[in-house]
Amino acid sequence: MEGLDATIIATSLPQIAHAMNVPATTIGVTLTAYLISVSMWMAASGWLADRFDARRVFVLAITVFALGTAVCGFSANLAQLVTGRFIQGMGGAMMTPVGRLILARSFPRDQLVQAMSYMIVPGLMGPLLGPVVGGWITSYLDWRWIFFANLPLALGGMALAMRFLDRMPATQTPRFDWWGFALVALALVAFQTSLEAIAEKGAFTGAAQLGVAVALVAMAAYWRHAGRPDPILDFRLMRYRTFAVAVLGGAWSRIVLGATMFLFPLYFQLGLGASPIEAGYLMAALAIGQIALRLVLDPLRRRLGLRLLLIGNCIALAAMLLLFLPMREGISLWLLGAFLFGFGMLQAIQLSLLGALNFSGIPATELGRATSLAAVAQRLAMAAGISLCAIMLGHTRAGATIPRGSFSMPLIALAAMLVLSALSFRFLREGDGDDLIDRR
Repeated sequence: MEGLDATIIATSLPQIAHAMNVPATTIGVTLTAYLISVSMWMAASGWLADRFDARRVFVLAITVFALGTAVCGFSANLAQLVTGRFIQGMGGAMMTPVGRLILARSFPRDQLVQAMSYMIVPGLMGPLLGPVVGGWITSYLDWRWIFFANLPLALGGMALAMRFLDRMPATQTPRFDWWGFALVALALVAFQTSLEAIAEKGAFTGAAQLGVAVALVAMAAYWRHAGRPDPILDFRLMRYRTFAVAVLGGAWSRIVLGATMFLFPLYFQLGLGASPIEAGYLMAALAIGQIALRLVLDPLRRRLGLRLLLIGNCIALAAMLLLFLPMREGISLWLLGAFLFGFGMLQAIQLSLLGALNFSGIPATELGRATSLAAVAQRLAMAAGISLCAIMLGHTRAGATIPRGSFSMPLIALAAMLVLSALSFRFLREGDGDDLIDRR
């Protein structure tokens, strides 16, 4: 459901921007509002799952997500749409990390990567169907139906969770860190607001400067505050080397993931002249590649190891991004679809391995806090990727349109970030992640 929501809106962004009379680069705020909300509330997800029955928290998350979806569908302007996306983020913040935590507590460590792969496959049905459904709805119906389509899934998800998920007794938890939560929320919102201001004005304006200043002060205050026994985001988890590499090194990969989620649909429609439906089919080809990779991921992981596979995969993804540069309007959609199928396979390697590596070497008693910290870092990186991409596109746009040549700068920058990600994975050692490998 969350995957469907993210991708069904992506192919419709140009049309929503037109309907609301805002520039195509500005409409990216609907994506970043969701991701920032997710980042804020994910900080509390681990505590909530430990403090209350994880199944109850999961069902509550779906309910809040459905409420936000309804608000989006009835939105009359951009401000209302952003508000609905923010409410959606509150629910989405708990769905994925609490679901992963339930999985981590239900399977032995050496079966976790395989379990994660199976978990991601149903989730990828959203990205598979979302672009096609979004393109079809945008072409033949009102864009509001891209949100209403999610409501039946929400009702079904709540029913299935109550029927099949076992209760997980609450564990002894400290008091909720309200002060820490407020500082983290302030830093995230201020930082993202500054990026949005830069993207809208194309310059480091006074509002952007104020946002950066507030974010830095809030982060400094939280760093000092985090020395308490039970902070909402426990940076002491960075003492686990594999976790630190997965979070910090993986941040570059997540920036690219967030940016491509925003960039590709715009590039296909405004840069290569594809229709919304054609753009939807192209994004679906990427999702099919992600699903297909699950069939060969385990043999690759056993043969190459996590370190070599992550480094080589980053370089391959960077090379494929650069291959978009010579593409021109009129390129065969079949050829482009095959290219995106391969890109999706490589992207799936990155997401699966990084998602599992977050749990490598982490004691069971600290899984909840590790899940929260990793999830916040991932979503913040994705939101930053969307904003940075909008900034680079907005810097070269003419009026409310985006010339085809404007896409070169983001593609080159994203390829460079993947190289940085590859360099960071060199800090992994041979044998890191072996506790995630089922050798039976």
